[in-house]
Amino acid sequence: MRFSEWLTVSRFVIIACALLCLWLVFVPLASLLYVAFAEDTPEGPGAFTFDNFINAYTVDHLWNLVENSVIFAIGSSALTLVVGVAIAWVVERTDAPGRSIFHGLSLIAFAIPGLIIAMAWALTLSPNIGWGNDVLKSMFGLTEAPFDIFTMGGMIWVLSSHYFPLAYLLMGPAFRVLDIRMEEAAVVSGAKNWQVTRRVTMPLLKPALLSTLLLIFVRAIESFEVPLLLGQPSGINVFTTEIRDAIAEAPPEFGYSSALGLTLLAICIIGVYFYRRATRHAEAYATITGKGYMPTPLRLGVWRWPVTIMTGLVFVLALGLPLFTLVWQSFYFKTVPNVDLIKDFTLESYVYILEYPVFLSGLKNSAMLGAMSATIVVFLGFVMAWIVQRTRMKYAWTLDAIAFIPIAIPSVIIGASILFAYLILPIPVYNTIWILLIAYVTMYLPYGMRFASGGMIQIHKELEEVAEVSGATLMQTFRRVLMPLMSPVLMAAWLYIFVMGVRELTASLFLAGPTTQVLGTISLTLWEEGGSFGNVAAISVIQIVPLVMIVGLMRYMENKVSKRG
Repeated sequence: MRFSEWLTVSRFVIIACALLCLWLVFVPLASLLYVAFAEDTPEGPGAFTFDNFINAYTVDHLWNLVENSVIFAIGSSALTLVVGVAIAWVVERTDAPGRSIFHGLSLIAFAIPGLIIAMAWALTLSPNIGWGNDVLKSMFGLTEAPFDIFTMGGMIWVLSSHYFPLAYLLMGPAFRVLDIRMEEAAVVSGAKNWQVTRRVTMPLLKPALLSTLLLIFVRAIESFEVPLLLGQPSGINVFTTEIRDAIAEAPPEFGYSSALGLTLLAICIIGVYFYRRATRHAEAYATITGKGYMPTPLRLGVWRWPVTIMTGLVFVLALGLPLFTLVWQSFYFKTVPNVDLIKDFTLESYVYILEYPVFLSGLKNSAMLGAMSATIVVFLGFVMAWIVQRTRMKYAWTLDAIAFIPIAIPSVIIGASILFAYLILPIPVYNTIWILLIAYVTMYLPYGMRFASGGMIQIHKELEEVAEVSGATLMQTFRRVLMPLMSPVLMAAWLYIFVMGVRELTASLFLAGPTTQVLGTISLTLWEEGGSFGNVAAISVIQIVPLVMIVGLMRYMENKVSKRG
């Protein structure tokens, strides 16, 4: 067979997607490695050297960086897991009222950018300007603020309040498919409730618990917004803020930041390795259920409403309080909420934001990047999932492994490494929206792959075989069979990645130019400039409203997927 006959359009698309995936993942990593071992010069990377690693590992505050990063990640992971598991248990295994509301609130909390959450808590519990502290001092006659959000404890609380919806979303399916008959059998055998939990429920949930904990740990140690806003003002630095500061120096310390980045990358890779190990044999803990299986909710009896109230309080504290702060602050110049201040109601902050020189272009850039990255990632994820699950290619599994790699790469490293790569390569994308798009697609590629893989597993291969026997080409099978059946999953994936793209900040800080600012970088600039906190609150509210609407669409698509299943 001649090459021209073998290389059909279908095969060309598949090969192109595979090569693009390799380029997106390995070119930035190669540039990071190259810069880490190169001397910093005004002209760019210079001669080979180990000085960057020597400088990184001999700085006086290295162990302080390690200690802060690890304590922050472990504390946030533990608290996040406890709260997320508790809410997953309430929503998925009990008959508590309001469970669907809690699920929707979790999606909203997850969609709100971490930068906005951190700013809201700073305005609430800052010892100097926090209205929450002012109210508590007035109520109890205190002379000092009872809470200081600019501490390690404050950082852990804020990140946990932002990440617990992720833990809930990861643990929910595990609770949903857990066969309650095993617990009932243990009770009939005379076991107490705590014995059932320890000997039956927790062992069955072990893979899900461990994998969730490890994934949250990786997300926490690569977190940037919370340490930047709440840690640095009080001298608490972690790896991500140190890397950003090194690149922001004049002149930039690219080599030093790359050496630190490789250290952080190694920690994240170790975490993801154990995450993969924890999920590899999860089927050994599966319970046997049929397609029509519906778990019986645990009847709480007199505890139904107390459990609902306690769960609601979690959302009031973690979501309601910061949102109230932002909405109030955006309409008033005064800090402390008070009924007497209704007369001071003003829209000046919103007018200021709408007239802010780069706001409209930033809004357009964020929307464009979210839409373009979602479209590309969903398409790539669909094609690669088909290659991995449907073809007989010998090394198809490696494509799945490569697509998963960005999960282990912190956003701060993706931003820095892509910056290095396209400063070195003769490709004119620096200071354009295209370099941001490259970063977004790289970061979100694993999510597109996971969505598409999950949807394709539900579709039997026989449908494609019937189409092939009927004379359909591969592209016709994609267009007329697979894509219509997978449309709810693909739409849910598109909306999820769009939300992630609109709220992105960390990588954009390294790559956004004067004409390619996004909402996240504009919000951070307004915060760092000081001035009116009402302006910061106003731009936050403007971002949250459409995100909440998109979450509503995601919930609708989720219901369609569940009904189809």
